[in-house]
Amino acid sequence: MQISKSAGYAVHGLGYLVSRGTRQPVQISEIAEDQDVSKTYLAKIFQQLSTARIVVGHRGVTGGYILSRDPAEITLVDIIEAVDGPIIRRHCCLGLFGCPIKDKCVVLDAFKDANEKFVDSLKKITLKDIVTGMLKVKAPFLAVKSGKK
Repeated sequence: MQISKSAGYAVHGLGYLVSRGTRQPVQISEIAEDQDVSKTYLAKIFQQLSTARIVVGHRGVTGGYILSRDPAEITLVDIIEAVDGPIIRRHCCLGLFGCPIKDKCVVLDAFKDANEKFVDSLKKITLKDIVTGMLKVKAPFLAVKSGKK
């Protein structure tokens, strides 16, 4: 299982919000600059996060985004599914849509079981866990740059 680039930017962008340690809205332009990603692209991602009620958007000159709840309550599944949609999908790994044995396919069942275990693992990892881990390795996107706070 591999998450999309958009979901990766969502996790990193939310990590940046947490690392700021403030309840003040953070502008998309600031996060985009820190992540070295297009402001427009990131704005679409944060709109999806807002729709999923992971962040709250504030309009205006001093607007931006804040987390809607504690980072310890936001799981990786919450973030990934907000951006990519449901993780567990039951479909043929060969792309056979009209497969006559679909309901009895051992391979399909094996992938479904593996996917469910993967999702269960992601449900145990919170945004707080991610940020704590990133701080331990001094991840560049969490380092406060000069002139920023």
